[in-house]
Amino acid sequence: MINLSIWLYGKPEWDLDLEDDNMNTEIIKEHGDYLKEHMYRVAKIVEILKLSGWSCSMALYALEFYNEKIKSEKEAKIELKKLGINPKEINIIEFEDEEDYIEE
Repeated sequence: MINLSIWLYGKPEWDLDLEDDNMNTEIIKEHGDYLKEHMYRVAKIVEILKLSGWSCSMALYALEFYNEKIKSEKEAKIELKKLGINPKEINIIEFEDEEDYIEE
């Protein structure tokens, strides 16, 4: 079983190097520009994957995708490249079987 995961964004404290003494508004603006570009790219990837038969669900800080037809990491990478998606943009997790994926 293959699971694709696309990071959305984390907590501001994780993403920004801002301290009380270093409250630089340019850092905030630059990060806003980055987030806009990133989220637009994520939206495009979601659109492509959903049109190609992938199911999508929300996780805490990411989107998770599943496609029953894709059984290995190698197949997932081939599929992503075929769809025009760089496999490095996505975290690919291969589970031995469905029981490995189900958390108890």
